[in-house]
Amino acid sequence: MDQAEQIFCPECGAPIQFRGTTVSAVCEYCDSTVVRTGVDVELIGKVSALIDNGSPILLHAKGRFDGMPFTVDGRLQVGYARGTWNEWLLAFADGTIGWLVDAQGQYAVLRPMDPSAVSGRVPSYQEFILGQEYSLAGRPLVAIDKRGAAYKGAEGELPFEAAPGMQFWGVDLRGYQGEFMTLDWGTDPKHDSPTPYMGRAVSLAELQLFPLRRFQGWAPARPPAAS
Repeated sequence: MDQAEQIFCPECGAPIQFRGTTVSAVCEYCDSTVVRTGVDVELIGKVSALIDNGSPILLHAKGRFDGMPFTVDGRLQVGYARGTWNEWLLAFADGTIGWLVDAQGQYAVLRPMDPSAVSGRVPSYQEFILGQEYSLAGRPLVAIDKRGAAYKGAEGELPFEAAPGMQFWGVDLRGYQGEFMTLDWGTDPKHDSPTPYMGRAVSLAELQLFPLRRFQGWAPARPPAAS
């Protein structure tokens, strides 16, 4: 994992951990969002209270994906017309990152791809048609969701600036073998170079996440066996 750097919240003075890939972080004490700009830090506002949408995932939990250990370093809570979902930042042991998408009890792990893999090969955001099949990254994928959304809340560390209320646009696609792709246009749906993320659907058991939030009637989660 990347070596953590400790800075102090410009709002309340509490310590905040920044790793090598971290651009913004939420202070655990006052909920201020702090952005690292070179050697300086900047306060960009306070996050809204996170909505309890029943997620069993916890910040700082550990797990494995395709044999690679990771730690859950941050969470974005995103809102759109049909509700909210969570995106958990995964910091892998090899220094790379990924995202665990957590929406209504469905999960997928996505890793960032080289934008050149889709550059010039995708329609514009406006031209994407839900239910239509597209050939991307060498496989057939069906567009299943297209939306504008906004950051509602956050906790922990994030690899980009996520100001509360910031809006962004994206398209989700699924393959026939469980593949999952997100095309992220960021804050401007009119540009022609979305950032691609590729992965697949997963289960919590497969990820061996520990600890997990406990709910009445659930068996306690057990630490994964040492490998």
